[in-house]
Amino acid sequence: MIKRIGRGLTLAGILAGATAAFPSGAHAQGKIELTPFLGSYYALTKMCTDCNKDGTDVTGHQVNAFAFGGRLSYWVSNTIGVEGAFTYAPSRAEERVGISGFGLAVSGKGRIMQASGRLLYRPQRTNLHFIVGAGIVSRGDTVWQAFKENAPDTVGAKLTSVAGILGVGVRASVTPKFALNLTAEVNLYSFDPRLAQVTSPTNNSANGGKLQADLLVSVGIPITLSR
Repeated sequence: MIKRIGRGLTLAGILAGATAAFPSGAHAQGKIELTPFLGSYYALTKMCTDCNKDGTDVTGHQVNAFAFGGRLSYWVSNTIGVEGAFTYAPSRAEERVGISGFGLAVSGKGRIMQASGRLLYRPQRTNLHFIVGAGIVSRGDTVWQAFKENAPDTVGAKLTSVAGILGVGVRASVTPKFALNLTAEVNLYSFDPRLAQVTSPTNNSANGGKLQADLLVSVGIPITLSR
């Protein structure tokens, strides 16, 4: 996983350096843009350790996955913009345990959806832009619905979390009328998965919310809607 993340960030760095070194008069793009994108979703942190709270050291993970989505951006000026974004990733939940040097994993079908509103800042004379915002991270499909149904109402099984977003993007002009937007952004939020509730519904104790960090690396094509 670390190697895959490293390759993604290395590519982001190369493109960022190249385009920043050659600023274009390309900032003559329209004020409103729609950017469909494809990318990769990486869960940088474990959801829980000793998830069953029984000393077996079962760990919970969100599995890395393909992602796609779209962003709608409005540039108030050459340097300031506002943006709405949506991402979907068919990411599974997985429990892992190591036994005598061997690793075992049990997973179930799942998905992640992210929606957010953000502010964009683009320094003058560069093709870089920085992202800061807030939104939600929502889970669903088979494994998460099972978790929701098995969790006691008194404890609460929240599958949607409020997240803060930090990121960086770069606009690479391929031709005068065609460009690529490459972004790397992190969603930070608190989440208490309590995967124990799926396998042991009688265990009413939560694992305690912990900070989660999800990385999304994506490439999109900006489409001008108005000038």
